[in-house]
Order: sequence, then C-alpha cells, then structure tokens
Amino acid sequence: MFTRGSQNVWLKNNDIKDEKKKEFSFRDDLYDFLNSTICHCYRHLAQSDRSNAERFMWFCIHIFNACALIYFTLNIWDDFTSNPLVTTLHDTVYPIKNIPFPAVSICSNNRISKKEAEAFAKELSMKEGATKDEEGYLKDLYFLGRVYDNEVENEHLMTAFQQFLDQSSNDTKSFNFTSIISKLTPKCEDILVKCIFKSRPFKCMLQYEMMETRKTASGFCCSFNYIQYNDNNEKNYPYHNDITGPDMGLIVVLNSLTDDYFYSIKNTMGFHILIHSPNEYPDTQTGTAIERLVLPGQEIFIRVDASSITSTKDILGYKAEKRQCLFADEKKAYNGKYTRSECLLNCKIRSVKALCDCVPFQFPVLVKSSTQNKICTLQHVSCLNKYEIKWSTIMSEIIEIEGLEREREESLICSECFPSCSASKYKVMTSRLPLVPSLRRGFGITNDIANVSDNVVVRVYFGQSETWQYKQDVSFYWFEIFSNIGGLCGVTGGVSLIGFTEIFYFVFKQLFLLIMRKLKVTFKSRNLIIYP
Repeated sequence: MFTRGSQNVWLKNNDIKDEKKKEFSFRDDLYDFLNSTICHCYRHLAQSDRSNAERFMWFCIHIFNACALIYFTLNIWDDFTSNPLVTTLHDTVYPIKNIPFPAVSICSNNRISKKEAEAFAKELSMKEGATKDEEGYLKDLYFLGRVYDNEVENEHLMTAFQQFLDQSSNDTKSFNFTSIISKLTPKCEDILVKCIFKSRPFKCMLQYEMMETRKTASGFCCSFNYIQYNDNNEKNYPYHNDITGPDMGLIVVLNSLTDDYFYSIKNTMGFHILIHSPNEYPDTQTGTAIERLVLPGQEIFIRVDASSITSTKDILGYKAEKRQCLFADEKKAYNGKYTRSECLLNCKIRSVKALCDCVPFQFPVLVKSSTQNKICTLQHVSCLNKYEIKWSTIMSEIIEIEGLEREREESLICSECFPSCSASKYKVMTSRLPLVPSLRRGFGITNDIANVSDNVVVRVYFGQSETWQYKQDVSFYWFEIFSNIGGLCGVTGGVSLIGFTEIFYFVFKQLFLLIMRKLKVTFKSRNLIIYP
C-alpha cells in the first residue's frame, strides 16, 4: 500500500521521466530527419556506424558548403541590384527605313540682313519721337546682334536704343522684340535656291512643304524635317528614307548673300548646318545637335550613320535613377512626348527666368508657360552675359572630379533630365569640295547658276541601308535569378526545392511541438494537486 506521501513522490518521478523523454524527442526527430532527407550526405551526421571524427568531418564540410552558398548567393544578388539593366546589341541588320531621317537646320552666319536693316532704320526714323536719322538708327540696329553673342560693349547705348524700341512697341502692338528679330533675319526664301529630297525636287518654302523657318539656338533658321514645337504645320511625323547615297538624301543649294551681310556671329561668311533629331530642339550646348560649317563656294557632303535604341516595358519596375532613362509617356507634364531635349530646354528656361527674369527669343514658346514669359531684350544682355558660362555647361548629374569644383558650381544642373528610353542616335562624317560650275547637259544641281562662288551645296544622306539596333532590358528576370540560386544550392549544398521544403517543415514542426509542450507543462503546473 502506498501512502499519500509516497504516492506524491512516485507521481513527481514519473513526471520527471516524461519530461526527459520529451526533452530527448528532438534529438530522435533530428536523427530521423537526417537519415531520411533527400538532401545529399546529411545522413552521414546521424548514422550510428560513423565515428565521431568522421561525423565532425562531414559537419565541417556542410558548414563550409553553407558558407559558400551564402557567399555566392549574396554576390549574385549584389550584381543584380547594382546593375539591374543591360544594353545589348539586338539587331545588326536593322533597316535604316525604320529610323527617321535627321532634321537639318541651315543657319546663315549673317544674323541681320543689311537690306532689311536699312528698311527698318528708315521706318524708325519716321516714327513719332525719333531723335536720329536713318543712318543713326542703322548704327543702333547693329546692337540687336548682341542678343546672339551677349556682348556688353556700349551698354548705355544699347539700353537707350531698347527704350526707344519699347516705346515704339507700345504704340504698335505687333511691333515686339521677337518680330523685329524675325524681320531682320535673312529670309529663307532668299537663301534657298534649290531643294531636292530622294532625287525629287520640291518647292523650298511652299506652305506645308518640307522647309520652314524655325527657331533654333542660333535664332531663326531654315529647317527640314523638324516637327517638334510646330503648331502651324499639320505634319506631326518625320520623313523617312530607305535609299542611301549623296544623290538620294537631302540636297539644298544655298545663296550666301555675301553682299547682304550686316552682323555675322561666326566671324566668317557661309552657313552652319545643324543635324539633330526631328523631335528635338537643336542646341549644341545641350548636345542635341551636331554642327558643321560650310563656306561660300563649297559643296559639303554630310554622311549620317544612325543607330536605334529601344527599351522593354519590363524596366519600368525600376526607378528612373536606376535605369537612367525615361519613356515618352512617363511624365504627365510633357503630354506623352517627353524628350531629353525638351527637359533640358525647360530646365534652361527656368534658370534664365530665375536669374534674368526673361526668356531668350530663340527658345520655342511652350504652351504651359507662354503667358508668363517675358522676352529678353537688349536691357537683359548684361545679365545674359554674366551667366553665359553657366548655361553653356549643362550637367544631368553631379560628378565629383578633383580639380573641377569651380566648373561644377558654375554649371547648370538638370538632374531630372534623363535620356529617352527609345530614341534614334545620329553620327556624321563630313567632306568638302570646291564648288565649280556644272558642265553637264541636262539635269544638274548648278546648271543654271553662272557664278557659283557665292553659293553652297549641302548634301545630307544616309551612308548605309542597314544599321544596329540596341535593346535595353533587365539583366535577370525573376525565374533566371531563381534558376541561378537553385543551381548554386544544388552544387554547393546538395539542396533542392523539395529539400528546402523538408527543412522548413521540420523546423516549423519542432517549433509547433515546443510551443505545445510549453503550453501543456504550464497547464499541468496550474492543475497539479499536491496532497499533504
């Protein structure tokens, strides 16, 4: 017979034995897991016929493999996060007809026509309040060339002349600064003699035709295939050309009008030719145009080699700072027509307005800010000259280069302006020949021109019928990363997806059992009856 005291001791001893059995059940489960798992070589840690030294050796091998797996996996993930995108050569025979023919802007080095200046000086001398004769105002009109090069010599005379122009513009609403500059610029109708595209002649300045007077960074120029910021022309798509060669591109015969020079910005006669994308504002300072010079009596051959870059929509999952480009419809402020050129132009306009409280007439009128723009006049030349270096050096990102700290501070930072994710790029090669009268009968570029010393022939053409197309895509898709990491797991750790499932199941099972044991012991301790 057990007494109550001995019965209590027996119950306590049995509880201790049960707890010890439960304590050692994890070891038994671990041994069972190691013996039965499909992961390679883990059973060597639990087999009873293995010595302790051999088990320790296999334990060290598994630890080394686990460290190698973690190391290589972290390296793969670091490469993916630091370089998530890759640009590859997608097509080496991409047809040139799929790339827009470049826009060509032809700008005379003479920015003020002598003939127009004389007529305008006569008009000014007859205005009410005029204090000078025709010759005096003709000298003052020379100051208008300062809006191109921002020279500040004789600033007080410029300011006085501008005040007179402002008074005249108040009397006549159409008599504004931009219209004055446009009126004094040599007319494209006088400059363009012949125009040919794809061996087909066309009337150069016919309304809605291919050549137009457009604004560029150099002022008003004669532009071909330039569709951006064009509100007057119904054409909203660029021309293409699938034919190569100097005779099958754009051919333009120009008249230098050397007798009409009044203010030259290049200190030489002739023209500067701007090659740029049809949907980008031509500005050599922002890198959106390639400039070539040609003198009277020369024929210039401009061979254009184009390339295309396209991006998949999969890269939209990354921030613009990471992929370093923007899609055309990505920013709402640009109405689905984002280009880096327009972004840089807006950035430049904001800076000029903030520092000089005006916008140069060369910049196109943007609809969203047209009511707030005040055109820069001769009164602003001093301010424009002060910050000219800043606006001629534009950076899209801050680059820390030792020794260039001052240049960086004086530059215009437009960090929000990324390149377009899909765009066409142009490279040019030029050659020049002296222009001689044509001796051929029949059709000839200069057949009906007796003296060609004052003329220029410009040929812009594609150099090859096929080009390269680049494609920007993500470096690794999720399934590629999964495959790479899975291969490492198989090589270094002998673990597969099913093996990981086994491990996770074992761990969660043990955690569940541990929690249940804790709850059960707590419940028993609260309900255990100890008899005295």
